[in-house]
Amino acid sequence: MTARIAPAPKQISRRVQLRLGMAQLAFRGLAEDWWLKHLGDVHWQLIADSVGQNTTLFKDRAGRQTYAAFCATEFDQPHPDHAGLGGTLDVTSTLWSAGRSRLQSIHILKSGDITVARFRLMSTFVCHEKDGVNASISRSMPYLIPVLDPAPDDFAARTGTAARACRTQGHDLRDHVLIQPCIGTDFNAVGLLYFPSFTRFFDQTERGLVRSTGWSPLRRRRVLYFNNIEHGDDVIGASCADGLELWCAGGRAAEPRKLAHCAFDRF
Repeated sequence: MTARIAPAPKQISRRVQLRLGMAQLAFRGLAEDWWLKHLGDVHWQLIADSVGQNTTLFKDRAGRQTYAAFCATEFDQPHPDHAGLGGTLDVTSTLWSAGRSRLQSIHILKSGDITVARFRLMSTFVCHEKDGVNASISRSMPYLIPVLDPAPDDFAARTGTAARACRTQGHDLRDHVLIQPCIGTDFNAVGLLYFPSFTRFFDQTERGLVRSTGWSPLRRRRVLYFNNIEHGDDVIGASCADGLELWCAGGRAAEPRKLAHCAFDRF
């Protein structure tokens, strides 16, 4: 079975209006983890639309199930106070090519003429080489490949440069936060640590290390994802020169493995 280029419009977009309830909102501004889950699903749906599928179940050339795994996300929230309980947001989502077999979706959330927030999600396709073993995850393109216009921004280039720099950095885990993921809430349906859980772990790390009694909403957060964990592994949250990092010290690894890096800014 060989990969086939799927005929598709050069842009795949959708626009919906969502009413804001408790689930969509934080104490101030948007509930980042809810929106990551929701827009992550929209990202998958847009990929399915781009290849003419009515399901988000993707297969590679060998017939194995593949997943659009996120390798970078960015949450930019310039106007958190324009999102309120009972209000509505217009959400425009567009899928683009990000080069090197990657796809990027851009989601713009607006209240009238005001852009309340913007999400960027970039994915690459992976599969399990061994069932149930997350260390066996490897890249594998699906059988149907969409042809799309390149993304109209430099997100792929920026995150690629940052990821290369992060991979070469060592670790200092003397001051850290120990996090024990819960299988029932932190892992997704295919057994991988779900990418919104990384965001929550970063919040726990910030809270544990900074020990501040104050709080302010996020202005921006960028997360780079490098590895996943096995069920039962613990996660270590630590600070670094330009943000926070998550590490895994469990399992068979002799040395801690970097899971993700987060750069963020609050109001």
